[in-house]
Amino acid sequence: MKISFDLHLPFLLPFKDKLEYISSYPKADFLLNFNRYKRNTVIDGKYLLEEKDCTTVGVTFMPDESLIKDVEADEIFKTTILNTTHFLNVLIDAIRINHKLVDIYNITIADFPILVYMYVDDDDEPTIYITRPQDMFLDQIELSKQELGKFGGMMQLKDTHPQIFLVEKFYASAVSRLYKEQMIEAVIDLQTSFEIFIRNTHQLLLLKKQATQSELENASSISFRNVVEDHIGRILNVDLNFITSSTPIRNWYQKLYILRNEIVHKGRNEISGEEAYEAHDAYINTRNYITKLLSTAGYIDASGNVDLTTFPKNTKGSISSEELLKKLKEKGIVEEDLSIYNPNNELK
Repeated sequence: MKISFDLHLPFLLPFKDKLEYISSYPKADFLLNFNRYKRNTVIDGKYLLEEKDCTTVGVTFMPDESLIKDVEADEIFKTTILNTTHFLNVLIDAIRINHKLVDIYNITIADFPILVYMYVDDDDEPTIYITRPQDMFLDQIELSKQELGKFGGMMQLKDTHPQIFLVEKFYASAVSRLYKEQMIEAVIDLQTSFEIFIRNTHQLLLLKKQATQSELENASSISFRNVVEDHIGRILNVDLNFITSSTPIRNWYQKLYILRNEIVHKGRNEISGEEAYEAHDAYINTRNYITKLLSTAGYIDASGNVDLTTFPKNTKGSISSEELLKKLKEKGIVEEDLSIYNPNNELK
């Protein structure tokens, strides 16, 4: 099987037009064609702000049988997009390293158009694949002047209590990376947020117990695991042992902590969407659990839990095909008489 489509990059790769590149990739082969195109930035259909040369990559993806056997059509197309993104980013990394280019960068799912026209084998008619179905269900908000004013407090928090601001900053970054399907970066940001949250929690407990300045300064040198298991666990009178605890800390350890360490310390470079979302849920459940412990013990008020449903998950089965098609038609992205193939069908 071969699946072909065009990808218009928002920058120029240093290749001559019509250059072809063939490469073997784990469980797939790639044929890439590079050509230039003009990319314009136009405002309101009349103000031309920018015109620059960029690269169109003609992609032909040829997966091994093991990748597509007994796999639904929709999953095959998703695999095509994800593998292409990963392969192109490795190529972009190599170009940057070898030629010290600073004007090209790694791409994400957000760099793809919402509709990609894919040609399977020698088909004359393309199959339309929707790269970001979750976009159709995002609520559009308009902030009032009063609501805009509330951001001043959060911005001031960055200056007055940066350690608290950073917890939310890295969590918000993780959510954004999940949306763009940057799974590795999302996991790292989640764990970074959690570690800052834990350090803040430890500082809070020490301050409430009127610790000396020397004790507060020494707390930052205590190992992270020791802080959780021996210090926070002891003060809150709960078993927070990473391995034996019956609390959410054990699931966090298994789903997020170990995963992040495999990335940072063992060079793991592929994370599935399911793993990343499980890591996210483990982060939320554990953070909420510790927050509740602090509230019950009187260290903080009852607020502070993070809502698990703050954003839609782009995972298999989470979005109705019928509702998605309805949204696409409402927004004028596809024609009224268009039908979408049954995702249970298999590509032959």
